[in-house]
Amino acid sequence: MPRITQQQLEAMLWGAANVLRGRTAGQDYKGYVLSLLFFKRLSDQWDHEADALVAQKEAERGKPFTEAQRKALIAQGGHRFTIPDGCHWGDVLKQATNIGEALDRALQGIQSANRELSGVFTARWNLPAPDGDGKLIGNEVVHELVQRFNDIPLSNAHVTADMLGRAYEYLIKMFADDAGAKAGEFFTPPEVVDCLVRILRPASDQTVYDPTCGSGGMLIHAHDYLKEQGEKPAMQIRYHGQEMVWTTFAIAKINSILHGMEADIRGGKSTITDPQHLNSDGSLRQFDVVLSNFPFSDEMWWLSEDARARAESQKAEEKATGKKKSGKKSAKASRDDFTDKFSRFVFGTPPAGYGDYAFIQHIIASLLPGGRAGVVCPQGVLFRGQPEIEEETGEFDEDGNPKIRRRKADDEYLIRKGLLDARLIDAVIALPLNVFYGAGVPACLFIIDKNRPKARRDKVLLVYAARHYRELSNKNQLRPQDVMRILVHYHAYGDAKKAAALVKEHSQRLRDEITREEHEEIERITAEFEEDANRLASLQADLAKEQKALAAATAAKTKMADLARFEATVARIEKAIERPKAKVAQRDERIAEQRKRAEEDRQAVVTAGKELVAMYADPAELAKHARVAEMSEIEENEHNLNIPRYVDTFEPEEPIDVREALKALDEAERQRAAADGELRRLLAEVGYAP
Repeated sequence: MPRITQQQLEAMLWGAANVLRGRTAGQDYKGYVLSLLFFKRLSDQWDHEADALVAQKEAERGKPFTEAQRKALIAQGGHRFTIPDGCHWGDVLKQATNIGEALDRALQGIQSANRELSGVFTARWNLPAPDGDGKLIGNEVVHELVQRFNDIPLSNAHVTADMLGRAYEYLIKMFADDAGAKAGEFFTPPEVVDCLVRILRPASDQTVYDPTCGSGGMLIHAHDYLKEQGEKPAMQIRYHGQEMVWTTFAIAKINSILHGMEADIRGGKSTITDPQHLNSDGSLRQFDVVLSNFPFSDEMWWLSEDARARAESQKAEEKATGKKKSGKKSAKASRDDFTDKFSRFVFGTPPAGYGDYAFIQHIIASLLPGGRAGVVCPQGVLFRGQPEIEEETGEFDEDGNPKIRRRKADDEYLIRKGLLDARLIDAVIALPLNVFYGAGVPACLFIIDKNRPKARRDKVLLVYAARHYRELSNKNQLRPQDVMRILVHYHAYGDAKKAAALVKEHSQRLRDEITREEHEEIERITAEFEEDANRLASLQADLAKEQKALAAATAAKTKMADLARFEATVARIEKAIERPKAKVAQRDERIAEQRKRAEEDRQAVVTAGKELVAMYADPAELAKHARVAEMSEIEENEHNLNIPRYVDTFEPEEPIDVREALKALDEAERQRAAADGELRRLLAEVGYAP
């Protein structure tokens, strides 16, 4: 079979995924589809490796092996992963009945034979239906899915690791679009990840860690960034991640393997209660770069995964019954019982109900002395909590003096103050609303640096990037020009001399990226409608042939009955053409829209670049978008980092042309008077006197 294109591969995979869509609960189908894809890849690549080994040895000896010799040679190994007897794709393909049972047996066999794959096959294909009648996923559905995947060649002979990795990412993105709000549990928009990676600029000799890695997107993006910089794949493990949800861990682990990454991803445990990346002495391991989009404002951050499941079950039961279980500890008491064995909470213990600073402090503790981190946070971390205050009670002592009550500082205030006093916060970037699936709260990028340049140790960059975005049907999206604004603001750090060079660097890169994505999307659309286009071309050829025959028959004065048959054939083909013709027209319309959007985006990048250069030449205008605040000012603001305190986020209303407004008012009054007169006339006609 010849090599297939990236877009053909994606279309085939998504078509296979749709077989299972709606047949399982919620988004469970993504786990089934992705594990089946990985199983097919393992089997196809195993065959490819075996064929390559045999071909090499036959070339060395100068003659072919017998079938027995071939099997003996293959049995010696030399494979990246082991596939035990009876656990190959071909073994499942032979099954006509009980295919789900055969799949479970094969996947568990592979998992047991490869320690690196432990926990990656979480889907169970042989589960009974809830009512006990048959299987959750019927044999005929599994059969259709297996047959669909069987038509997709997934070895290196047909698709490269880069192609397959990108196709896997495409599927995850499609699953995220389909999942809506639930997608936030496993997917961070790539535009946001791109901002973080390009802000931190990981180097080729550095380790990268994501403590809440979801489907692994941030680690993959860091890997792609290093490849873009010219780094060749390294054998040492450079990427590390942890994900509490087993099914999401499996997606991340498969993702890293398909991208050809050496990654240590661990699952099933809470990063806060059971961090899995430790040194030999049991201390927390540290990394050069940390990227994270942790669960916002986790209400039960101090609970292990098992305790969390019990607490959520109890909460659901109490909600259903309306009764609180006796003897249950309060949330605050449960938090107070938590002991941090890794000494991470040096700036304070986060409050119950808001786990954001638990993750942030874990991230700081996981950084090497010169390390830096980019973290997605809810904007509440910037201002929640207040310092110690004194307030009047409204009562007076015997001397007539007002009684004063002292209120302790809030936990989050103390933690934020500690981070600022330690000069760890390098920048805060406010993002547009609704750029994350399922997260309606305002979010920001929190940039942490343990080794900040001396010139900016007593400063914090604050960027208001919430104005610029593209509205989609279910969320908002950072456009290329919006990404450029964020990157220029961060790397310029208020320095006008740097801005022009940064604009030039990012403008060219982003325009090239827009063009590449334009071509990919057009090829994807073309692949989607390929069957319709081929059908249309075939029918048009048939129509031309029949029309020619009809013309010849007419010229030869053929009998009316024969002419009628020719005409009927032509009419039948013309009718058959209507559907594929409409589909191809739809394809062409979508391609035209894609080209128009790409050209608009390229031009928008150029325009935004000019605006940025002009902005950095005008301090008053720059102050509406980004500002480097001195620590003295932040201290005066009681360590509150709410960006509108420092950046002029006020949106002035468009000036009103008073003359035009008065004209419009006069016209509206004229139309009202005319309508009133017409109403009175109609009432008079039917006998109602005014």
